[in-house]
Amino acid sequence: MKKTISLFIVSSLVATLALSADFSKKSNDEILNLAKSVTAQDQADLMIEMRKRMSEMKYNDAQEYHYQFRNNLRQNISKLNPEERIQRRAIVQQNMQDITDKMNGKEIRELNLHHRGYSKGMHHRGYHFQAQPYDCPMR
Repeated sequence: MKKTISLFIVSSLVATLALSADFSKKSNDEILNLAKSVTAQDQADLMIEMRKRMSEMKYNDAQEYHYQFRNNLRQNISKLNPEERIQRRAIVQQNMQDITDKMNGKEIRELNLHHRGYSKGMHHRGYHFQAQPYDCPMR
């Protein structure tokens, strides 16, 4: 089973590197509609294009666009069973890593692809509002 999954992931990565999708010529509405049916191999490219477009929008428009994109993508992923979701997540993460490895830090920050919140600003909501604050696992 593990060999099958790893073979699937490796083959999809090779195909992705060879045939990365170009979404730059699509309209904003087409990008939103593509999120409903995007494959795992093209999802990272679509997300990068979505982030580029958001960086050019006004704040409120970008928020609404991101909300619609996220909902359409969730609609697409909700059709999958849990095992397929795990495989898809691994493919998308690897593709995103490959894309960001080719970028410099400034480009990553401009597209807001860096992961704030995993280091200093990590939230652990809910624990400090308990009756016993000393039960917080982050202490």
